[in-house]
Amino acid sequence: MSRLELAVEKVKQLDENQTEALLEWLELRENREALRRRLDDEIQIGLDQLRRGEKIPGEQVHAQILERSRQRRARQNG
Repeated sequence: MSRLELAVEKVKQLDENQTEALLEWLELRENREALRRRLDDEIQIGLDQLRRGEKIPGEQVHAQILERSRQRRARQNG
């Protein structure tokens, strides 16, 4: 029996609560992997921009980070 077949048999034996927990875990893992891919893409974009000499002053970066943080807090606090 292959590992996949063994895993399928084990999943078939789970009760409803265990199945729900497994599905939630899989969804969280999928979301985390999607976020990691997005961050990797954004980092690559930044590295490419640096290689082309497209830089912005550190003060400007800091101001943008503070503004994004302020906006995020405002959305969370409604």
